[in-house]
Amino acid sequence: MDWREQTRLSQRLFEKTREALQIAMIRGTTDWPLPEPPLSDPDFPVLIPDDSERLNQMAVALLEANRAAFDRDLEKIGESLIPHRLSLSADPAREGRKWLERRGNEVTERALYMRLETLLTQALDEDAPDADRWWVAIALLNGLSANDSPISRQQGYHLMESIALARKPGAWHGGATPGPHLVDWSDNSSSEMKKVESHPGGVFAAGWLLDRMEEADPPRPVLVEWLNLALARGTLVQPLTILSRLNRMSSDGDPILASRIASLLPRSYDFDFDGAVKLEKTLLSRETNVRCAVAGALDEIIHRRGTSAFQLLDQLLNDSAPEVVRIAVNSLRLCFALDPVGVSKRSLQVATHPDIDIRRQFTQMVLRDYIQQNPQDDLGLTTSLWLDGDEIIRTRVRELLLHMVDERPTDLSIILKRIYSSGDRDVLVDFWRVLSVRSESSAINWRLHIEENSPRP
Repeated sequence: MDWREQTRLSQRLFEKTREALQIAMIRGTTDWPLPEPPLSDPDFPVLIPDDSERLNQMAVALLEANRAAFDRDLEKIGESLIPHRLSLSADPAREGRKWLERRGNEVTERALYMRLETLLTQALDEDAPDADRWWVAIALLNGLSANDSPISRQQGYHLMESIALARKPGAWHGGATPGPHLVDWSDNSSSEMKKVESHPGGVFAAGWLLDRMEEADPPRPVLVEWLNLALARGTLVQPLTILSRLNRMSSDGDPILASRIASLLPRSYDFDFDGAVKLEKTLLSRETNVRCAVAGALDEIIHRRGTSAFQLLDQLLNDSAPEVVRIAVNSLRLCFALDPVGVSKRSLQVATHPDIDIRRQFTQMVLRDYIQQNPQDDLGLTTSLWLDGDEIIRTRVRELLLHMVDERPTDLSIILKRIYSSGDRDVLVDFWRVLSVRSESSAINWRLHIEENSPRP
């Protein structure tokens, strides 16, 4: 009976896939006309479809014409979706079928992308490109790209890249760089990896697709993920004008979308510095949460740009929104090796900021590095923070001062005397109390040293 149940399940999922295909094709053919195929056979001129309804019927006919291919794809989908633990159940086949049926939408989407890959493989065949399948494939990809799902982000981008390169989809284009890190590498090998280059017609078609995704209201969320992958791969950044697209999308789009684009800013400097600077200015002109996202990417920006990123750091540290400054404070710890003088000035600015949460953040994330760089604390930051009166700040300062008892006693003496002279007689009571728990004699000797000017322990 298992084969009958499997057949019925396959039929139900096939019908569901057909319905999803029709919906995706209707959505994909809304943008008309479609771009011409990158590759064509000179002996068979390309016939541009003039009726979207006829194209939709063709897509359904191609799906139904190869019913066996769906069963084969369904088997592959089952292997990737059904968890291994179900094989330990009493009836693994039955549990696997139930698992697939409960996830019908995901199975359907995966099946459509597998059919789409087959269509593009035939349409981008250099020896015999199939124009009819191209029209169906580009419309279907346009329709499926409206879904924000993991498979749309990964597989959708891979198919878009195949179009831009005018190469059949399959393994990631470019492959591995030959070298001793490969098991089968031979030093005498003279074969060179084929250079990955964009195709003019493919770039136009891929650009058309990205334009449709960008012009949607709001822009399709999966587009940002595609552009992120494009920046990671690097091949299509210039041909598809990725930085210009990011700039347009971040200028007046949804704040959440602009915040996601802000995370792509560090990598943008690697490909188009002027375009990245323009994108940076656009993001800084947006709402608070977008500027927070820029501040969150500041560490990676400093790693890439070095001291040239300090202008952006200063701008974020002087932001009118305290939450932006609070996030930017974390990046100060990266500046001690690059600009010791400048980071001291910035530390003074942050340690005396009116917002207590910013002072807390500085104390927690940066103060340790500051003391290591300036053990005598010439700026008196530990003094001002200790006298701040906030328990969270004082606890962190006390922890750092306790570490100096054994490691830097001379510098600790200078700091404690400065604190004692700036406050009342009981200003260091909390420090003596905690130090006495660790060593009562040490606490007594240090207190006599600070208050009675006895010799340093």
